[in-house]
Amino acid sequence: MSFLRPESAASHSSHDPHLTALTVEQANRLRELVREYHARRGNSVTVDGDTVHSARGTQALYNVAELCRRAEPCAWAGIVEHHFNALDAGTRSAESGTASGSAVGAEDIRRSVYLRLVPDDAFPAEALSSFSYARHVATGLLEVLALDLPDSVRLLGDQDVAGAGLEELRAAGRANLVEEPVDYDVTRTDSGAIQHLVSGASMFVASKALVLDDVARSLTGRELPDDGALFTVPSRHFLVFHPLEDASAVGAINDLAAFGLGAHQDNPGPLSPRIYWWHRGVVSCLTEIDDATMSFSVVPPDELMTILRRLNGAG
Repeated sequence: MSFLRPESAASHSSHDPHLTALTVEQANRLRELVREYHARRGNSVTVDGDTVHSARGTQALYNVAELCRRAEPCAWAGIVEHHFNALDAGTRSAESGTASGSAVGAEDIRRSVYLRLVPDDAFPAEALSSFSYARHVATGLLEVLALDLPDSVRLLGDQDVAGAGLEELRAAGRANLVEEPVDYDVTRTDSGAIQHLVSGASMFVASKALVLDDVARSLTGRELPDDGALFTVPSRHFLVFHPLEDASAVGAINDLAAFGLGAHQDNPGPLSPRIYWWHRGVVSCLTEIDDATMSFSVVPPDELMTILRRLNGAG
């Protein structure tokens, strides 16, 4: 039984590694325009990679980057101003509803909150203290709460969570995540392994890995097997999983490794190129990344290796 050791594929040299819709030069100009917008309003922010960090939370730059990509450079400043004006208006509306404690405001929060997966390095050191409630899922992944507003998705900070109640928000966020619509397809790879591909325009597709048992039941009509499932969440718009039920599991590991690495590099909203094992509600990371050589190794834990040997022998 052997696993491929995929080397890191060369990134698109002309494209920014975080905002892949733009070149490096264009992405840096966009970040500077965002800094200038907030500075004019007296807001202290850090613009890092694909995210704006402030004391009130984080805001992603993917959507505004896509808008700028389609526009002339002379229009970018206006696009940035319009985009963040809309985000700020939505945030003020949500905060006023929470602060008022009104039934309508509370119901709006419950209807709009989602559990969300983000990379475990999503927050710079200076912002970590504002998201102390975030839950470590596995190497590369954090679970946070996000508010899905009409014009934006905003991560909730400790102050937001304290006002509404962490457990209530998590329960509502889980229920909303389960109900979020997605596209679904099933493919058989060259290795013979079945891949269940979950995708869509929603910002929460990959986050459905947090409710993988519900996802599998809803989409396939079957429960996940006792041995669990392998999955990868390369970007916010993709979740690919393989139930562990026959000898094709070994091939599935290599297939998921290749898909995860490629999709992580080539899609907006990169999340993690790693492979994970979902087992009875617990997620374990199978991928080790050597930052010095930028190479990936698949190293299943002993318990999973025992399962793989059994399935391989049965096949």
